[in-house]
Amino acid sequence: KGAEYVGGLSIGILEKLKAQEYLSQVYACTYGGIFGWIRNFRLNLENLLLGYQTGMQTGDVQHAMFNAAFYIKLSFSSGLNLREVERNIEKFGRKMIEYNQKAVYRSMLPVRRAVSDLILSTQDPLVMAKNSAEQNAFLQQVVEENNLVTLCDIYILGGIVAYIYGRYELAAALVQKRYELEKNMSRTSLYCGMTAFYDGLIFLAMARNSSEFEWSSKVSNVLSNVKIFEQIGKSNNE
Repeated sequence: KGAEYVGGLSIGILEKLKAQEYLSQVYACTYGGIFGWIRNFRLNLENLLLGYQTGMQTGDVQHAMFNAAFYIKLSFSSGLNLREVERNIEKFGRKMIEYNQKAVYRSMLPVRRAVSDLILSTQDPLVMAKNSAEQNAFLQQVVEENNLVTLCDIYILGGIVAYIYGRYELAAALVQKRYELEKNMSRTSLYCGMTAFYDGLIFLAMARNSSEFEWSSKVSNVLSNVKIFEQIGKSNNE
């Protein structure tokens, strides 16, 4: 509630003072962060796009790109058409490279990887091999750079993709890898509750396919977190 109040207050002050030069920064924090929790994901997309456009117009390129990255992540999380998400990833990605926003660009790549995996319908061995090689090269780069946040996102989104394709053991293995990684992180990627939701689905699938009690126990642990997130943002987690 406190964060929601501060977010609303910030936007109110911004509008009253007509301080367009700060709009991109405020919108990234509110619509990409605070309101991402308490409002339906799709309700934030238009304002994030405005944050990007205004930032580019006022010269606040870095925060413009933050808005673009949040726009991509919430577009994916809200279930927008994957082809549309893919086109926007390519469009914003080119701008990020053009304006030398490499860190923001890398933060968007795990979503790009997940989208690519989900829309790759061809069985052409050459295409599949090229896609796999690119993904492995990206993963190796992230590991070498010790970029824990991006690596965590790779595990989160990779687990979701594996679950969607019914590869539950792979999905569970990625969750376990992420848990180990998170022990060395000061903060974790919650994706406004989506991470815990899919963790629960993955563990539930494993519990149904296995006689091991540990999976049922993990379901119970995750469910308690999901209930907490539901109270924060019912529109996305209920």
